[in-house]
Formats: sequence, structure tokens, C-alpha cells
Amino acid sequence: MPNLARIFVCLWSGLPLAASGSDFSPLRSYLAEAVDDGVVAGGAVLVIHRGKPVFESGFGFANLEAKVPFEVDTPVVIASISKPLLGTAAFRISQAGQLDLGEPISTYLPEFSELVLESGERASRAPTMVELFTHTSGLRNDESPGGRPWFAGWTKGKTLEEVVRGYAENFPLKAPPGIRYAYSGIGTDVAARVAEVASGSSRNDLLRETVCRPLGMSHTYYWNTADRSERLIMPKRYFRDEQSGKLRLSNKRRQVPADEYTASGGTIISTAGDLSRWLLMLRNGGEHGGQAFLDPELLGKLLSGTGLGRNSQGGFFIRKRDADGQALVVGHTGSSGTNCWIDLETDTIGIMLTQTRGRDIRKFRLEVEKWVEKCIGAAPDAQ
Repeated sequence: MPNLARIFVCLWSGLPLAASGSDFSPLRSYLAEAVDDGVVAGGAVLVIHRGKPVFESGFGFANLEAKVPFEVDTPVVIASISKPLLGTAAFRISQAGQLDLGEPISTYLPEFSELVLESGERASRAPTMVELFTHTSGLRNDESPGGRPWFAGWTKGKTLEEVVRGYAENFPLKAPPGIRYAYSGIGTDVAARVAEVASGSSRNDLLRETVCRPLGMSHTYYWNTADRSERLIMPKRYFRDEQSGKLRLSNKRRQVPADEYTASGGTIISTAGDLSRWLLMLRNGGEHGGQAFLDPELLGKLLSGTGLGRNSQGGFFIRKRDADGQALVVGHTGSSGTNCWIDLETDTIGIMLTQTRGRDIRKFRLEVEKWVEKCIGAAPDAQ
């Protein structure tokens, strides 16, 4: 069993359930001050220590203008946290024998059989699923021209299959697969399409049936008109106006039919409670409710890197490593202002959800993590 998987099994089976006496009043104060100062509109924080919730609270507003409170169970667009969630679905179908994560994806998508580089040279092979999730596929990164096709006119009204075929035909590789790191949402779209073909299910159904339903994540799904309840009221999304420095309403995004393309790595809706079920499964060595969900050896791979870049094979960022290169902290953020992480050293899971643009609150997100660490570390039995 890989070292990382052993760590998780030990955490699940041996430690006390939670540190008692944690004082989270400094975190509460910081959140309130951030809202009062106009840093962030509002959000939710959930902290789990040694397998048990020790802090959960909404703060600020889901709608600043109407003063609607942001609750701990308010649903949000989790943005790029969608990537490791989709990665978990891919590992599940791999476990079922439907998908080889190390095989070139041309096995599943023949349109990727004759890829070329931007130089005009023929690529020696197509990328693998692991390379897609670790952002080492050679596909165009988000910052390149055309790197965010979900905002482009040519993808509107198309299916994921049509969009991914367009990538294969019109988007030459920036580099050969497995050579360099470049964060690519396009790669996540391709991974989603491979998973569709391998499993025989649509991307949306795949997420629901392989991850959400088994884990009891009843409020998690790709945002579309079929899955969203008419009674569901989403929080408003905000950004910081550069001239005034004040928070402004973002443009409302179009909600699409279930079979129409949306960014596979950015359009999942979820709640703090639902995300905690997923992260606890990972923390519990691949078990959920006493039942095996993910094989410990496969879990170790999902949370481990490949030696190239900053991401694990399942799509998480590896934020801290030990002297041997093993992951100690993994997590992911999202452009909508979301953040989640698992700290193996302190056995802590943190979830912070907002709908204030991520690049506008980078310092705030880091400070929330620091306050969580301080509050956990200050508990009498934290050591």
C-alpha cells in the first residue's frame, strides 16, 4: 500500500475523534471583519478535525443588496473544485475496470490518434487520463489564446462530445504529453469525455451515480436546467471593482439544458456539507459509512503526484510535501472564491465557500486557512 494510503488508514482507525476545547472565536471575528470591511460578501466555513465537525458557520450575505444571510448549507458554484471531484469519478470507474488511467486516451477517443504539436510535428502519442488531471497533457493552458473555450461563442449550444472533438481537430498540443506542467481546463473537458465513453454514461449522470449518490451528496450536480430545483435560490456572485474598490454584482450566467456543454472543471454546484462527505471518504482511507468506496491503493495514487507539476493524479493541488515528496496537504480552490483542503499532519479538513471572485480574495482565503490552523493548534489536546 502506498505511504499516503497508509497514512489515511491510520488516521481513520487510530486517533481520537476530535480535539475538544477548540476556540474558533478568532476565526469568527476575522470573518465578520472581512464582511464589514467589504473584502468578501459572505460565505460558509466548515472545519472537521479528527473526523468530526468542530466548526461550521455561515457568514455575511448571499445577497448583499437584499441582506440575505449566507448559511452554512447555501449551495454555490464550486468552480475548479469540480476538477478533483470529476477525478474521483474517473478513479471510481477505473476501479470498476472500465477505464485505464495510464492508457493514451486515443484508445477511447479515436479523434486523438493523430495529434500534432504547434510546431507542426506529429505527437508520438495522445495524453493519458493521469496527464489530463495533473495538467501535464500538453493541451492549451487557461492563459493561452482560446484557453477558456467555455466563454467562446463556438461552444454555445454544442454537446461535450462536439466540443472535445473540436479540441482534437483544431487545438494542436503546446508540448508533447508528459513533458511540462500547464494548468488546463480544456484537459478536464477531455477527461470528462473519456469518462463518458469508458463508462457509457453522460458526464452529469456519471458524477451523480459514481460519486454523489453513493456518498449521499444530494445537493451536488452539474449546473443545468434539468438538475436544478425551481425552489433553489443561488447566492449572488460578486467581484471587486478596480476603480471604486467596492464589490459589484457579476453578470448572471446562462443556465443550459442538461445535454449542452459547460466547463467540466468549473460548473458543479455543491454545499459545504456535501463536500465534507467526499473529503471525509478520502480522509477515511476510501471508506464511507463503513463500506469500501475507493481501494486504498487507488486512493494513494489519486492523492499522489507524478513528479511533474503541482497536481495529484486525481486533480488536487499538492500544497505541502514531506522530505520524501509524499503529500501532506492537498486541496483545491475555485475562481468563484471556493477553497477546500485536507491536512494530513493535523488531520484537519477545511471547506470555505464564497461567491466573491477568487482572484479578489486570495489573501482572505489564505488568512482563513491560517486561522483554522491556529484555532486547531490552540486546542488543549491538539498535539
